[in-house]
Amino acid sequence: MRSAPLSFATRHPRLGAALGALAISQSSPLAKLSGASPAVVTLFRGAVALPFLTLLARREGHAPARRDRALAILAGGLFALDLQCFHVSIPLLGVALATVVPNAQVFIVGLFAALAGERTPGRAILAIPFALLGLLMLARVVDPFGGGVISTAVVSAGSDPAIGVLWGIGAATFYGLYLVITRRISTASSAVGPFTMLRDSALGTIAVSFAIAALGGTLLPPQLWPGVGWLVLLALMSQVLGYPLINASIPHLPSVVGSLLLFVQPLMTLVAGVLIFGEIPTPGQLAGALILFGGVLVAARK
Repeated sequence: MRSAPLSFATRHPRLGAALGALAISQSSPLAKLSGASPAVVTLFRGAVALPFLTLLARREGHAPARRDRALAILAGGLFALDLQCFHVSIPLLGVALATVVPNAQVFIVGLFAALAGERTPGRAILAIPFALLGLLMLARVVDPFGGGVISTAVVSAGSDPAIGVLWGIGAATFYGLYLVITRRISTASSAVGPFTMLRDSALGTIAVSFAIAALGGTLLPPQLWPGVGWLVLLALMSQVLGYPLINASIPHLPSVVGSLLLFVQPLMTLVAGVLIFGEIPTPGQLAGALILFGGVLVAARK
């Protein structure tokens, strides 16, 4: 039995995936407000969401096969590693490049789709370079309005870009594998609902992030309040609302199309930066947002 929002996502998968990406786009601003380390943020995402996902999974009415459950736990562990690699890459690459590199997941997903013999629509292939160009402009790596096509200030912002790129590629690989595995679970067995799969994947996320957080010496944000409050809101928006919509939608879309629709996330993160932190986008970023949005629209067309 699917809840009404998830039934909507399966009937309108493009819109469902975009709304899911909108929900998870607030993860970075909320994590920033909490002041917690990446591992603690990830730990709270899994631990806070788990009881809600458990209750919602019961409504789906089917127990997953042992193999599907093991794959979901593995996917959750990969998700935790994705977030950890991303946050490690930030000081090495600088914030802008660290935002761009993990979105290479579209190529990881496309590679696995090709290996599986899945046909990718021509419009999605056409949309990839436009979406990536828009993302580069959004991150100010490419800034045609800033006196040069390539922004050397942004490219040289990190302490060790070469190592940072490796961490960023690691994040892209782990997230791409997470998307591939969760799609496989959703399409391989109709008995595995999105909440059931996310409940099991939360176990993997909790295990990996707990180990990393424990090694870092802390399991809590530096300030319990409002830090914990921001983390609870983050968990509810991303793990209980956003990812169920994404996981319900993606099985009904070509792999690369679903992957491109997740590019809505950096667009909405830009909007959140304006509304919450008062960050004013440059003309180049606004142009990049329009190009990125256009690429997503092309990919989303039926």
